[in-house]
Amino acid sequence: MSLDQPQTSTSDITWVVNGRVSAASATAFQVKITTEGTPDTEAEGDALLQALVDLLSPRYYQVNGIKGFTAYTTQNMLKS
Repeated sequence: MSLDQPQTSTSDITWVVNGRVSAASATAFQVKITTEGTPDTEAEGDALLQALVDLLSPRYYQVNGIKGFTAYTTQNMLKS
């Protein structure tokens, strides 16, 4: 059997903000951001991630933002 043309897909984008209450604190936090709709909403997620990092950084320790998605490729098996 042969394989069909590869099809590459990506998962939904996830934005995450991580941080700690202080350098000596055992308490950490994580905020996950998701958007619904079209790829046009990606800019909204980017802007919200940046706004949250800017807002939380002066008050909390080691605040960082991460934008991620998963890409994968599949190939269907064709009948010979």
